[in-house]
Amino acid sequence: MKLGEVSTKYPVLADVVQRIKDVDSVDELYPPQAKAIETGFLDGKNLVLSIPTASGKTLVAELALMSEALKGKKAIYLTPLRALASEKFEEMKEKYRKLAKIAISTGEYDSSGKELADYDIMILTNEKMDSLMRHKPEWLEKIGVVVIDEVHLLNDKGRGPTLEIVTTKLKKLGVQFIALSATIENSDEIAKWLDAELVESEFRPVQLARGVFLDNSVAFKEKDDLKLDAPPGACPLAVLTTDIIQKKAQSLIFVNTRRSAEKEAEENGKEISALFDTEAKKKLEEIADQIENVLDSPTKQCKRLGKCVRTGTAFHHAGLHAKQRSLVENNFKQNVLKLICATPTLAAGVNLPSKRVVIRDYKRYGNFGMEPIPILEIHQMFGRAGRPKYDTEGEAILVSKSVEEFDQLWDHYIDGRPEPISSKLGVEPILRMHTLGLIAEQERDKKQLFDFFGKTFYALQYEDMASLEIMIDNILDQLFKWGFMDHENNRLKCTKLGLRVAQLYLDPMTAFDFLQMLERNPSDEMVILTILSDSAEMRPLGSVRRSEEALIFEEFEKYDLGDEQLRAFKNAFIFFEWMQEKTDDFIFDTFGMPPGSFRTKLSVADWLLYACGEISRLSGRDKMLDKLRMLRKRLKYGVKRELLPLIRVRNIGRARA
Repeated sequence: MKLGEVSTKYPVLADVVQRIKDVDSVDELYPPQAKAIETGFLDGKNLVLSIPTASGKTLVAELALMSEALKGKKAIYLTPLRALASEKFEEMKEKYRKLAKIAISTGEYDSSGKELADYDIMILTNEKMDSLMRHKPEWLEKIGVVVIDEVHLLNDKGRGPTLEIVTTKLKKLGVQFIALSATIENSDEIAKWLDAELVESEFRPVQLARGVFLDNSVAFKEKDDLKLDAPPGACPLAVLTTDIIQKKAQSLIFVNTRRSAEKEAEENGKEISALFDTEAKKKLEEIADQIENVLDSPTKQCKRLGKCVRTGTAFHHAGLHAKQRSLVENNFKQNVLKLICATPTLAAGVNLPSKRVVIRDYKRYGNFGMEPIPILEIHQMFGRAGRPKYDTEGEAILVSKSVEEFDQLWDHYIDGRPEPISSKLGVEPILRMHTLGLIAEQERDKKQLFDFFGKTFYALQYEDMASLEIMIDNILDQLFKWGFMDHENNRLKCTKLGLRVAQLYLDPMTAFDFLQMLERNPSDEMVILTILSDSAEMRPLGSVRRSEEALIFEEFEKYDLGDEQLRAFKNAFIFFEWMQEKTDDFIFDTFGMPPGSFRTKLSVADWLLYACGEISRLSGRDKMLDKLRMLRKRLKYGVKRELLPLIRVRNIGRARA
């Protein structure tokens, strides 16, 4: 099917089709795209599109969004990660800004959503959408279509339940759904849940060759084997890296830990640096300088990354500062950097395709030691292989260390099928937050509450709702006991405090812990920071390492805290050291917390302190309000109290102050 046929049948999309042609150079639709058009999703039918990475899901999403926007409806694009939302926003703004008003909103959970009322298309994280719905902005009734990206993440223990609740709430509004998914075993179940047409396909515009590496050769399933020559004493994976770079292409290597990502980037860099000419090395030097100067005082990690970049490689993980991750990603997309060594989180993040993807580690630490990574996740990593517009094929290679392991990898990951996805909704802390949120949005009796959960993906899969209803009953008892909920004539409704807790997007148990703290009015900052750190929102928390024991235990014994709060105390102590004006390098060296991870924790702490202040005002426990405000400012800037007046002066940052 020609793209032009779409605008012939749907004249409202004429300008949209022209922009796609001009920007993406698309004229002929891929088979799954054409099949999607034939389902009638542009006439309002729900659609589940289950196809491999880089097979054309974006075009279908954009047609759906723009079609509704041009009809005067609101169009929502939901994505699991902020990085993905930012990437999608930049792409759509560049392409369609003259045709529609496009907004992005991913942070600040306590916003009413009124600021989005004038926009046609909104790009939101799942959590942001959930938060906005609790504030009930008027434009909710004007939503025409919701595109759910990565809908297979219903299977994710962390993000899945929020996506499931948000989708169930949106179903009640009667919106159209376009759900985009990787190839999964039970996409028919998602289609049934959404009352949607299903289009699934193995089609890939860039062919994928999958194989297993052993003894300097790769056995591929889809093409002839590859034999490589390895220099004596070379880094084991460098033979794969240098080979692909010599072919004028790029590579990704996935490993299971941050430390491994850094070491692998260094080792490979030693082998590939000789492949760059003088001009390329000059450009790499400039990028390395930018990376090393992102922070006021570069850490050892900053310098280590800069050293790697000078050789044409980089490592990528959550411990990097956001600006450093962005520099690595952008320069890889521009083909300046030739290799990224990353943890698996990159596979679900921004679009970074490469000719060759190498998966060194197929196991990671779990509840029972080292456990195999699910097939679905490995296939997500496979999906990064092959650069549209550049490659005719991609190569995805697993690394084995023995013949026995070779056979295991081949049987499980090359010939194996991805696991079916399942709902992760039936966990009490998750249900607690969403139960309060549902009652905050609308008064309900218990039957109506159970009816709502009866429309979830969980209910479709498990049918027997008895255990879930018992859990919800226990949660309702807690919410009554904590003063967040009341009932009148069998109607469940939030108290003013409960409504505010729901709007603040807090776990009710966290809010209750804050209430108890406000009642006690502790004077010591470390106690306050430990209570903040002990919340569900701050997890996961790092353990106390052997090198830290003397320092942490000595400080811990000064406070009347339980042994179960030791990890939270360590986190609080790191915050305290930051406010004592310790550098990022000191925090990284002393506590093993890299700048990227630390900035994430600081962001959560800022939100929790704000929320605690709101609870303080509303509950009448306002003795700590000034203390919380001061603590919030000091955490934000990382300074002692006496430097706060200086830090407010323009162009004076933390280091200069």
